[in-house]
Amino acid sequence: MIVPMRKITLLVQTKDVDSTLKALGRAGVLHIEHQNAPQNDNVVALEEKLGHISRALEILQESKEEAKVQVKPKDIVSEILRIIEEKTISLENLKKINRNIHAWEDWGDFDPEIVDDLKDRGIWVRLCKINKKELDGFPESVITEVLFKKGAIFYCAVISREEVELPFKVLSLPDIGLQETRGLKIKEEERLKALDERLWELAVFKGALEAYSKKLESLVDFNRAMAGAGSHERISYLVGYCPLSSSGMLQKLAEKEKWGIVIEEPMESDKVPTLIKNPRWVEIIKPVFSMIKTIPGYKELDISFWFLLFFSVFFGMLVGDAGYGILFLLLNLIAHIRLGKSAKDKSIFFLTYVLSVSTIIWGLFTGTFFGQAYLQGKLPALLPYLTDNSNVQDLCFLIGAIHLSIAHAWRFIRKVPSLKALAEAGWIAMLWAAYFIAKALILGEGFSQYGKWFLISGASLIILFTEPRKNIFKAIGSGMGSFLLHAMNSFTDVVSYIRLFAVGAASVAVADAFNNIAATMGYGGFISGLMTALILLFGHTLNILLGAMAVLVHGMRLNLLEFSSHLDMEWSGVEYAPFKAKGD
Repeated sequence: MIVPMRKITLLVQTKDVDSTLKALGRAGVLHIEHQNAPQNDNVVALEEKLGHISRALEILQESKEEAKVQVKPKDIVSEILRIIEEKTISLENLKKINRNIHAWEDWGDFDPEIVDDLKDRGIWVRLCKINKKELDGFPESVITEVLFKKGAIFYCAVISREEVELPFKVLSLPDIGLQETRGLKIKEEERLKALDERLWELAVFKGALEAYSKKLESLVDFNRAMAGAGSHERISYLVGYCPLSSSGMLQKLAEKEKWGIVIEEPMESDKVPTLIKNPRWVEIIKPVFSMIKTIPGYKELDISFWFLLFFSVFFGMLVGDAGYGILFLLLNLIAHIRLGKSAKDKSIFFLTYVLSVSTIIWGLFTGTFFGQAYLQGKLPALLPYLTDNSNVQDLCFLIGAIHLSIAHAWRFIRKVPSLKALAEAGWIAMLWAAYFIAKALILGEGFSQYGKWFLISGASLIILFTEPRKNIFKAIGSGMGSFLLHAMNSFTDVVSYIRLFAVGAASVAVADAFNNIAATMGYGGFISGLMTALILLFGHTLNILLGAMAVLVHGMRLNLLEFSSHLDMEWSGVEYAPFKAKGD
């Protein structure tokens, strides 16, 4: 559920803003809303320092050791940034050196200064790469020496007693010879190696730098809050939001610190942050929301429970293989045992257990274990009904109608006792009419009598109660517009759930294809057995990756687009981030 919030306004003397923010940082419950641009010279300087240390931390590798000597973080960061700059220059030099070596290694080693000395003595030597036609077109006053040939290109030295204009491009000589260039390459490589070794030595300071970085982040937040506070003459004011349950504690703190405080219900125009709290068993879906970075608006709805429920069903149907589910379960169990103690948030492990079990259940229902065909008859489906494609498609339409009906039922409850709630009942009826239409058009069944009544009653309720007014004609006009605009969407959204069948069937087909290829190799010898194992490993790994992509694309879409659009959600929320900076 979305936690109710209260808008807080604190009034303090300007000289006390610093101490006020420190007290608020210790309380850690107020989400501050800046009243001015949170920027000044202090913030800019601190952000620059934070940027430098973040760049340094990106470069440093993890080290099991910690520094035994105390060194100023500023000095470590400066040295790391200097090394980064030197490495950048050295790598660029190495690229140029390698390009020169590649360009001139076919010519062999020579000293470009000798060519310059010959020019001073009146002998012009130039190097060219030319084709056969150009070779025959030299002026008589020059001597052409073919040094070697690569393909259709002749590598030549052109010699003359005076500077003669040649009808083709002359190569610009390098500054130094090939052997000397290779020597430079060795020096640059040694320099890079020394720089990397020094970075490895500095890795022992990574823990200290991370602690310093957190301190800097706290200082940045503190100074932003200072700069963002509103002011009028000698009075400053801070505005923010806190959970309703914490507002009493803030009021007591204000009385203790002698602050002026106003606690009020947020207005419609306020940008209230969103804090979501659910039972622990629902909270396991949180990693998914964190990954896709979607937050409902404060006035919107928390769909965590329904997202978890239907996402688990979608996952099982899209992956659809009991073998894969058991594999996920075992790998997750191993990861949980090995990493569970060090992980701050263990919800990802429990979510994976749920998704694995869902996959196993669907695989057992359909008799699918690392593909279906090669186990035909050996692993009977617990629900033979689901081995028929038409039945699975019917189930997909049914899930779609139920899923989207829940969205409109939710909107119905929120609109009661307004007559507009009846329009939501109408849309529920339209969804079930769409279900029967989908069965008729796609599965070839006759259009049910129930479908006709759903269509008539749904259309009537939508037209009459979308915008109920005293003027019945205006109400009907508004309702008719909404019906014409969204009726087709109801049908296409229900039909879109057939993707669960399509992707699941494709997954089984891919698994069976690789199983058949492996079966043709046989297990008669070591080589054939090895090839068979490699084909099965590659094929099923690929299929699992494709299944994961399908879940991300289709499992997410059905929740975040189809379901959310029927709830009229915009996901426009700002995450509740209470101020916790200590300012020291």
